[in-house]
Amino acid sequence: MAIALLTPTIARSRAAVINGSTKVVLRLVPDLRVEAGEEIQLRAFSTVLVGIFVVSLVALLVINTSLNQDAFVLQRMKHQMNVVNDQRDAVLRSAALKGSPDALSVAATKLGMVPDSTPSFIDLSKTSK
Repeated sequence: MAIALLTPTIARSRAAVINGSTKVVLRLVPDLRVEAGEEIQLRAFSTVLVGIFVVSLVALLVINTSLNQDAFVLQRMKHQMNVVNDQRDAVLRSAALKGSPDALSVAATKLGMVPDSTPSFIDLSKTSK
């Protein structure tokens, strides 16, 4: 009678041994045995990964924005340089016009100067000793 009660258990044990014997016996790493209460929370792991992704995305956005801001500053400075160059060219053109012989003679006449009709020259070859 005791054998009749154990027969299904023995059959199940034999099936487990036969199924288990087809598995690889040698392993490089032992099976991970998780203790009760130490299960890895998939939601927490996903939250950490999403958090890392969001932080890196925000950091990339900040870096890109600062680089673009420098580009705007560079563009503004180039525009200011063009304006200053135009002003410098205008001043140089005005100085060249005022320094021309015709403009100088007109200005001298306005100041009351008259042209010399008999120019005199200095002879530097005759030196006195």
